[in-house]
Amino acid sequence: MRLSEEDPCLVIGVGTSFTKDFQPKFQIMLPKSLNSAIAEVTEVISDTELRIKKEFGSEKVIAKIKERTATEQAEGTPGLAYKALPFIDQAEMYRHVYSSLEQGGSIGIFPEGTRTMGLYAH
Repeated sequence: MRLSEEDPCLVIGVGTSFTKDFQPKFQIMLPKSLNSAIAEVTEVISDTELRIKKEFGSEKVIAKIKERTATEQAEGTPGLAYKALPFIDQAEMYRHVYSSLEQGGSIGIFPEGTRTMGLYAH
């Protein structure tokens, strides 16, 4: 994929299946080498075009994306790799949490992440 030269919110695919892989509210994520930039999809126009809600980042980030795209194309790759991230509606989960709490129940929250023992050493 690459960004349109005229519109940084228009994503152009080559040999892509955007109509199958994306829906509005899904997110498109770029590779780690581009800081895993993410943008929300607002419209799937065709298999090779989709519109994102706002640019992937600042002008500097957009310039880096375009530079990386040019490098990929010069090396024979049609564009940047990407991942489709489905939209997950959290509303049902929150309804269940509030209902459980109203009925005297409780919830457990398990934060994701790791800790390093070195942080706690004195």
